[in-house]
Amino acid sequence: MNETTGKLERFTSAILGDASRRSQQILEDVEKERRRRMDQAERQLRRQMEREVEAGVAQVKKQAGQVVSQAMMSYKWELFAKRAQVVDRICQELRQKLGQWVDTPDYESWLAGQLKEALARLPQGGQPALLLCRAQDQARIQPLLAGCGRPVEVQQGQMQLGGLRLECPACHMAVDCTLDSAFEQTKGHIAEYLGLRLEEAEEVKPE
Repeated sequence: MNETTGKLERFTSAILGDASRRSQQILEDVEKERRRRMDQAERQLRRQMEREVEAGVAQVKKQAGQVVSQAMMSYKWELFAKRAQVVDRICQELRQKLGQWVDTPDYESWLAGQLKEALARLPQGGQPALLLCRAQDQARIQPLLAGCGRPVEVQQGQMQLGGLRLECPACHMAVDCTLDSAFEQTKGHIAEYLGLRLEEAEEVKPE
């Protein structure tokens, strides 16, 4: 092998070695770029999946909240309906007992006491007064007015259950001793009490 041939072979070998190194470097750069893009795509996909999962969880929570709210509202309306039914039943029984009681001598004694109390609450003097009562109670009340110290006109009132209402126009006063007013007040107390009791029951309602 002459010197020229040796130089040519060394030159060729050098070129091939450089080409090999360049090819390897290119392959490595391509691989790095591929991995970088894969990692980037994977991160984007992961973020997208996380957003979709969060949106799905939020939607599920929203739907669950709506279902719970509807169930609670339905339960409240059911409680209100039951309370109304109980109040109506108790008031019907109370009205029935009052209807029986006003036909007894005890009612006449009570009526006399209410009239005495109503007259005592009016200012002293001879100012005329108006007494309102049921038509069937007028005969019971009229004798009780003797010696009351003031003129009293007896008229039929709007009450249905019983009792009386004494008015003094000159004094701008009225004393309500009707069973109707007492009944409505008692009805309100019953509804309030049952409302509190139902709220307590709701608080301890099992899950």
